[in-house]
Amino acid sequence: MPATPPKPRSSVRLPGRFGGSAAVLALLLSLASCSSEEPEPEFLGMPRITVATHNDLPGMSYSENYDRSGLDFLVFQHVKEELDPVPFTEPVDVASGGRVTQLREGKADMVIASFSITAERMKLIDFVGPYVKTRQGFLVGPDSADVQRLSDLSGTRICTWEGTTSKEALDDIKNTVHAEPVVLTDASDCMKQLLDHDVQAVSTDQTILYGFAQQYEDDGLRVVPDVTVGVPQDYGIGLPKGHRKDCRKLKDWLKEYVGTSTWTRDVETSLPALTAADTAWISKHKPSDPEITARSCRDSISP
Repeated sequence: MPATPPKPRSSVRLPGRFGGSAAVLALLLSLASCSSEEPEPEFLGMPRITVATHNDLPGMSYSENYDRSGLDFLVFQHVKEELDPVPFTEPVDVASGGRVTQLREGKADMVIASFSITAERMKLIDFVGPYVKTRQGFLVGPDSADVQRLSDLSGTRICTWEGTTSKEALDDIKNTVHAEPVVLTDASDCMKQLLDHDVQAVSTDQTILYGFAQQYEDDGLRVVPDVTVGVPQDYGIGLPKGHRKDCRKLKDWLKEYVGTSTWTRDVETSLPALTAADTAWISKHKPSDPEITARSCRDSISP
């Protein structure tokens, strides 16, 4: 018999291991696409961090024409670099009295705002710090050249503002120095009253006062040297409670930062009036590792 002629090939693809190749390819592409979409990095349980800082403290946390400066701002910049690629929003402003509230209400994830670490605040929020130490002092005007000692402020009106630890120290001395504490809303109010001669001095942390002395150098303002009241103040980074692992990560970084020449340069750049006034400023204002350990990521200051 003659051989059966071959059947023509069909143009229709038969099902089988090759027939589903298009579906397999589509699945592989889909999986590859999903694997490339990595989740955003998180810190403090947030995919994006909002930091609150002051805007009215020259040398520490200052903003003018949307340009921020000061030691607090430099610390913020270093934190951003350390936590990269965690994204940050632009800093938001905070008043002294609103720092704890913004953290506890979730309006800010971190506060870097000349924020003194105290036992009371440590019960409510966590701190990483201190990144600088200071004492409470006095800023006076050109008509107070005779003020050299604390007793020279007797009979004067001394201004400070709400939400700080400064009023407590003024209350402690008002019966011995016989000075009248004046508590206003914020720092700018006190500075206006000092320049208008409505008060004779402004009292708060020396780091802040030296920043104002630098800004108002032409007005003859000066920090009274070696005159301090109250307990030492330790500035820390405020965090909400419940994130101790992230808190300790930031603490380890802070110890390294404070121990470098970068920290020294940041203080010299931000507070030239302070560093020029005292050749021993580093020993007075630089925290030690044990001081940072005792105040960071705890509910109370360790002994």
